[in-house]
Amino acid sequence: MLHTLQFALGITLLASPAMSYHTIETFIGDFLQFQKQAAPPAAVGAFLCWRQGYSRQLMMNFSSRFVLLSMLPTNRHTLARLQATEIDGYVTFVLDMGCQDAPALLQEASKLQMLRKQYRWLLLGSHYPTFSHGENFTSPQPPISMTGSRNRSENIGLASAVPADGNNATQTDVTDVILGRLNILLDSDITIGRRVSESTFLLLEVYRRGPSEALVKKEIGAWCKGRGVRLTASPVISVRRINLHKTLLKAVMVVTHNGTMDHLDDNVDKHIDTYTKTNYAQFRYITEILNVSVDMTITDTWGYSINGSWTGLTGFLQRGEADIGSTGMFILKQRLSVVNFIAATTRTRSAFLFRPPPLSFVTNIFTLPFSRAVWLVSAALIALISLLLYSAFRREFRGTADEQETANWSDVLLLSLGAVCQQGSTLEARGVAGRTISIMLYVAVIFLYTSYSACIVALLQSTTNSIRTLEDLYHSGIALGAVDIVYSRHFFSTASDPLRRAIYTQKVSPPGRHSNFMSLQQGLERVRKGLFAFHHELGPGYKIISDTFLEEEKCGLQTITCFVNFVDPWISVSKHTPYREVLSLAYRTIHERGLQMRENLRYYQKKPECSGLGSSFVSVGIVDCYPALLVLLYGLLISIVMLLLEVQAHKRFRHNSRPQTENSRQEERFKKTYKMLLLNDI
Repeated sequence: MLHTLQFALGITLLASPAMSYHTIETFIGDFLQFQKQAAPPAAVGAFLCWRQGYSRQLMMNFSSRFVLLSMLPTNRHTLARLQATEIDGYVTFVLDMGCQDAPALLQEASKLQMLRKQYRWLLLGSHYPTFSHGENFTSPQPPISMTGSRNRSENIGLASAVPADGNNATQTDVTDVILGRLNILLDSDITIGRRVSESTFLLLEVYRRGPSEALVKKEIGAWCKGRGVRLTASPVISVRRINLHKTLLKAVMVVTHNGTMDHLDDNVDKHIDTYTKTNYAQFRYITEILNVSVDMTITDTWGYSINGSWTGLTGFLQRGEADIGSTGMFILKQRLSVVNFIAATTRTRSAFLFRPPPLSFVTNIFTLPFSRAVWLVSAALIALISLLLYSAFRREFRGTADEQETANWSDVLLLSLGAVCQQGSTLEARGVAGRTISIMLYVAVIFLYTSYSACIVALLQSTTNSIRTLEDLYHSGIALGAVDIVYSRHFFSTASDPLRRAIYTQKVSPPGRHSNFMSLQQGLERVRKGLFAFHHELGPGYKIISDTFLEEEKCGLQTITCFVNFVDPWISVSKHTPYREVLSLAYRTIHERGLQMRENLRYYQKKPECSGLGSSFVSVGIVDCYPALLVLLYGLLISIVMLLLEVQAHKRFRHNSRPQTENSRQEERFKKTYKMLLLNDI
């Protein structure tokens, strides 16, 4: 694919340096081609004090390579206009250090933060005198660092490469003085192309390891005519500069428990501040790889926006008071504008964990043993047998005058229900037909009863699998709670969707009632007892479960994620830090070498395996017997109502039969009186 490079070509009428134009043009073209292999620049600005003929020739040569040129004046306002232009990609500037405006241009670029990150600079130098009019440049005083101490320039490997003559020494000193005043930090990409012969340029990089550190100048390669750019160091800038020689790195760590600082390096209380300890162990590897000294700041929160300002770890990074947060945090949309995220360190997950409730907690198990069809067929069979029994009893008691020897529908119904419930009856069949039908009833019912009882026993030991989503958990009737930690309270209180908002206001922290935010140990103890779901970080929770739960209690543990829009926590760095690339490289290094996994396995425990499901004893509680107790209660209520109705009916019957009773008594008295009179007469 052809990449179009946009040149801002600055032209001044200074004296031309004593260099071969064709060689310099080839060197610039090869250097840009070399940069293109890593990341092609989206724009190129060339500030060269060449004769107009050379400038036109340069324009024609690069135009023949399909490079778009743009003519701009060479002054400090040019950089401000270039910075205001939105450019998606890297920008490369080529600057002839022999130009009179070069120091001012670099000073302006330093003020505009254009010596860092996406801006690349190629500074052209020579062992020939580049300032034809020395009176136009006054050597500045030695630069003063940010802390007030004088900067030192570090010259590595140049003695044998550069001719030791006075002109070269002057050029080197002037360049060092100019660069010493600039904000050239670790993330800068400034290359000095110093010509050491007619066909050779020495490539040097300059940077500071820290804002108050000395200027570092290193040889990274050379360019030879006909051979192109040949590097003697890694082409990746962060790899070349990964050794920071004990430069001070400012870091922030989140600690939520008081005893965490006493056990950062040992295996005591691994379930407390687990994520902080895991990240700290990995951060120690980072400090060894980078060879830095650390200034660690402790805070108790990851940081959230309050009235436009950020607190905690995020606030330190936003204000530039720290370079990196050694404790990872969740990637939120609001945080993307204030910090940069560079690496994921731990695959952790927070979710509701609970033991599935008994099946009887969510449904009536007394209707589950048989399907609907079996229930209907069984009822039809018993009804048919009852009808046949009634017919048989009618034939057996036909012609019997005694009312006690007769059978009606209610007697047959009680007999059938008694058989179903394994109860007896005072009514017995006397004939062969009636007894045969009774035997068939008992045989059919015993099979149904045995199957039903076996299913009930199995269902009493079963747990429900109907709780699969967050909505199912909310409507299940299980109590909900969450670990009492800063991010847990924040995410629940700021939840906006109706379901999670209802979980927070009605289950986790209902207004006017006791809040269900609690410690990890308290929450998991309630999970062990059952009918409670606890939202926490699963890794530390599994450690407590392995230590405190019985084997059968570890079986069937289920999890439901509440906040699904969160990815794993990532390490964050300040947007102002120059150490972003080397830190990212160091974290990738410990990941590739397995150190990251080692620390995660040391602190995080996997979900406990179930190995004792068959040895558990399940006791039957009120909840399991609730439907049966409800039937008994309804039966008692119906019995009481029937008793009251019978009492009322009996009273009414006695009231209606009272006149007839009085007449009967009078007749008896008359008969007795009449008999006595007859006896007296006789």
